[in-house]
Amino acid sequence: MDGPRIRVRDAGPGFPATLLREGPSRFRKGTDDRAVGGHGLGLTIAMGQAAVLGASLTLANPESGGRSRS
Repeated sequence: MDGPRIRVRDAGPGFPATLLREGPSRFRKGTDDRAVGGHGLGLTIAMGQAAVLGASLTLANPESGGRSRS
């Protein structure tokens, strides 16, 4: 990869496999469970803005799969 790289990591539960495989969609939620939120419109907007700028946005989970739950 050429140019700068920015890595963002949070303490969330990780991305579902469908999101990693197909990418974000403004009308898709991360799960069918209404008690759990979706991935939000933010990822869809970020992907679109990256494309406009000629950049790429890669979504991945850490090897641990996301936040550990106790």
